[in-house]
Amino acid sequence: MTRRYRNLWWVVRQIILENYESYKNEYLRDVFYMIGDVLGEKLGKEITQEEYDWYNSKQGSATLRDDVWTDMEQKHGLTRPKAWTYGVVFDDGKEHPLNELRRKMELGLTYIWDQARGFIFVEKGGVASKLKPLSKYGWTIFACKGYPERLLRKLLKEEKKERPVLVLHDWDQDGKKILDSMRFKTRRTKHLNIALEQRVTELGLTEDDVRKLKLPTRPSPPKYLGIPRVEISALAVLKKRMELENPILTFVACKMLAMDITLSPLEVDKKELLKRHLRWALTNGLATVVREVIEEFIEELGGDEIIEGEAVNGQLEKADIIADEISEALKQTAQNLTDNLRWRNEDSWHKEAVEKFSEPRLVDLLKK
Repeated sequence: MTRRYRNLWWVVRQIILENYESYKNEYLRDVFYMIGDVLGEKLGKEITQEEYDWYNSKQGSATLRDDVWTDMEQKHGLTRPKAWTYGVVFDDGKEHPLNELRRKMELGLTYIWDQARGFIFVEKGGVASKLKPLSKYGWTIFACKGYPERLLRKLLKEEKKERPVLVLHDWDQDGKKILDSMRFKTRRTKHLNIALEQRVTELGLTEDDVRKLKLPTRPSPPKYLGIPRVEISALAVLKKRMELENPILTFVACKMLAMDITLSPLEVDKKELLKRHLRWALTNGLATVVREVIEEFIEELGGDEIIEGEAVNGQLEKADIIADEISEALKQTAQNLTDNLRWRNEDSWHKEAVEKFSEPRLVDLLKK
């Protein structure tokens, strides 16, 4: 923390202590402005104009978020307000904002596909979108803007199955820190139980990957003295070299195969799986029929006075639609669907993933 603004941050700490009950259920960015509003009252008395301007800068916001709140957590037992997340999740082929998983978790709902075999974390949303197809084959994809957010690590830590976490990162100093932040306690989160430890496996890019694939290097930023680095995006050179349509997806699939990792959803009890699929099929089928019946019924009503004019709401009596003939028809439909059911096991899914995503030459190269 900048020593030059020590008095500013002392005042900010006092404001937090005095107003914590008002802050704890707000979002971090909102609290930044709420504190700033109180700081304005102290301008010229306890803080200077220079200190006030620093607080309102991008650097000041980062100091409040990363240093001051961490200090308040560790020394005073306060909980840092929630931050708006920029993360994205690809789960069973569908895209979700990370905030959506937060809301589901807070409601006590299942927030991850129960047949997911594990998770892949990448440091860029664009890279995650390249891996979306893998999320249909048992691997839920997470991405944040840079370092994994606390919420993500909390979600992964609290999921009951303790499934493995693979980390895909750039080959540079920040990439190594991202891997470590998932695996170990960090200075800012050492007081929180969110380190994933042995569940974390490095997927790449490693120095070995860079050497084997002869990936082009670029100099690191000045803070890392310009030492060579390779971004995940550099895998694009394989598009022409090996004629790959999606080099990032192919690399990840091949690296997983080289590590003997299965590309398939987890198998579950057939009876439960049948219930799930019948529920989906019958519900979707009924929705279509109900929609068509309602349209036909309204059309037949025509100019009936019961639907003339306008209203805010209409109250219907509870409809008893579980008539015997409907129940029997649903059972017969379920029987017909079950008679034509074709089961697929892990081997079938894995074989399909290998055929769709991998390149034998690349698997062999990564295994050497």
